Amino acid sequence: MAIIKVENISKHYPMNRGRRTLIGKGGLSDWFRGEHSNRFAALDGVSLTVGAGEALGIIGRNGSGKSTLLKILAGVTLPSEGQVQVQGRVASLLELGAGFHPMLTGRENIYLNAGLLGMRHAQVDAVYDEIVNFSGIASFINETVDTYSSGMYVRIAFSVAAHTNPDIFLVDEVLAVGDAEFQRKCRRKIGELREQGKTIVFVSHDISLVNTLCEQVVLLNKGQVIQRDTPQKTIAYYMRQVGMEKGLHNFQCGDLEVIKCDGRLSLFHRQEELSSPAGFRMQFVSLGQYHFSDEAEWEIVERDEQGCYAIGRMMRLPILLHWRLFFEEGRLHWQIVMECEHAVSLDNINAVCYITTSYTEWMYGDLGGAFPELLPTDLQWNVVVAPEQRAMDAAALPAEDAPLPPLLFHLDTDNPYFGLMWANSEYMEFSRVLSVDARFPEHDNQFQAGRHELLSLCLDVNVARDEIRNRVMSDHQLEVGKFKASFEHGFIRLSYDGDDITSYLHLYASMLQEQLWNDSYNLHWGPLEQIEDGIQIVGASRRFPFAQEWTLRRAADGLQLSIVLINEDVLQVDEYHCSIVLRPDYTHWHMDTESATFPAFDPKKPHWAHCNQSFAPGTRIRAEGEAFPTVEMQLDETSPSARMTPINTTYQENARVIQALFVSDQGRLLFAPGRHTLFSGHIRLQMS
Repeated sequence: MAIIKVENISKHYPMNRGRRTLIGKGGLSDWFRGEHSNRFAALDGVSLTVGAGEALGIIGRNGSGKSTLLKILAGVTLPSEGQVQVQGRVASLLELGAGFHPMLTGRENIYLNAGLLGMRHAQVDAVYDEIVNFSGIASFINETVDTYSSGMYVRIAFSVAAHTNPDIFLVDEVLAVGDAEFQRKCRRKIGELREQGKTIVFVSHDISLVNTLCEQVVLLNKGQVIQRDTPQKTIAYYMRQVGMEKGLHNFQCGDLEVIKCDGRLSLFHRQEELSSPAGFRMQFVSLGQYHFSDEAEWEIVERDEQGCYAIGRMMRLPILLHWRLFFEEGRLHWQIVMECEHAVSLDNINAVCYITTSYTEWMYGDLGGAFPELLPTDLQWNVVVAPEQRAMDAAALPAEDAPLPPLLFHLDTDNPYFGLMWANSEYMEFSRVLSVDARFPEHDNQFQAGRHELLSLCLDVNVARDEIRNRVMSDHQLEVGKFKASFEHGFIRLSYDGDDITSYLHLYASMLQEQLWNDSYNLHWGPLEQIEDGIQIVGASRRFPFAQEWTLRRAADGLQLSIVLINEDVLQVDEYHCSIVLRPDYTHWHMDTESATFPAFDPKKPHWAHCNQSFAPGTRIRAEGEAFPTVEMQLDETSPSARMTPINTTYQENARVIQALFVSDQGRLLFAPGRHTLFSGHIRLQMS
């Protein structure tokens, strides 16, 4: 059922007005004769309907007729032509301070405005406290509103309109006046009204908010309806239309299209938007204030079909942004240089990539997982993985049924403060976020006049889903023929000819201290270092004052692994081990002293179970399985003495384990401050 019906309405205004138009052509005599030359059409033949409970967004350039249409729906002005039908109580928030009497107090204006919206005095009494509490200006509610700031005006105006239990809620761009905290409250309140089935007509230049709130979006241009469709399609069409003006540019390579819209990038793959409406943009924090790249004044100084070079002057910072965007071998590059006109203090710099929630999984170096669900209670970003992990590669994977490609990002920067970070946005932005984040300490946040090379971010959309892991972790992998070892944040994944032979915890290490196991995958791992014929990485314990240095090198028949303990104080360890957790297809095990078949998994056993009878010291253990390579762990002469043991995990974990167990016959193992080899040996794979 249509609650708002607009039929072929137009609104005309005379262009010549004032004293100088009283005489001559277009003057008062022409007006009385009905000769209205030089008229401007703010709306021209607009027709649309809005159903009960529908949220309709209206977007378009400045001067396209958005606010005029909202005023006609609110009854503030009448159309020159056509008909409008609006059913139900209408609450409108149009021009700042409209309907307020400057000599009345905030309290008196609440009753005045609510009365104009059709509420009785007793009804206002019932919600008065809610209105005041929501506005956050209780301390000034008995002051006359001519003493109010513009932010206080919009707080009380929105609070009244939102609490009058309207059937229809009309909101113009005035929400932009409030501070960030109040804007979040307003967005949440509009979301609540939508969930209550209220009809909302929303005008805004914030296309991210329009995309979140509205089921349908109307695009106006020069007073006419150009398109009405889903938010994604209408916004995408709008972005393409504005992309031909100064400061804006469209370019494409293969299936990937980029729209550089002032200080924001929008990305489309085969006509489907992979960025969210907030797009890719930058933000700065200086002296506690946020500054955004889409607020800058932009100009394209070079453009072609494969990219552009744009310069943006920040409005409230002495900064020029230089963006060079180009395709190279099918990959999009976003190079960012900051030019300071004079010295400036910057606490935080971000290059932020907002992408659609069709992407459900994230990867970050050797980490990965599913994005958490976005909830209405999410009023700020929810960090998934923090930049201190220092990975330079990240990826996002779409849901299986989404018509979007995997996204592979690579960061290149010489600035040590920049790092990648995955997050969920706040609920109203409803996006996944990859942020290139730099937070500068107070002693190092001064940028002198001149050019500063910040970063280059590369995006590749041409990598197949099953290759993403290999590409993200290319620096973490060692290959010897068909054998591959991948370091993944505290464990090593082993594979042969493309198939994983390890499972669950893969190859990992653990130390028992004070009845607490310190597993290697729980250590805080630093950046990975490339060394001759291998890689090296250090992980620090979160509980105890020690770290482990893992060195992995290629060997002729597999992998050489060394684990070194680094401790500052005397360390007491009950026992420790290095283990390879294999898939359940492995059926036999062999040691220096005995061999046997792995028993069946027992659903009643709650713990891992050793399979050997003898725990004499040894140097070698291997596991065999049909159609899989034999896996062997062998200690070398520099390794401490160990007791090799085969293990079955629990029934639920469903894996086989070959382990080098290190214990002391005298009780605890004592490590003096310094460096100590915990494990040194070879991991070999051989097909039978």
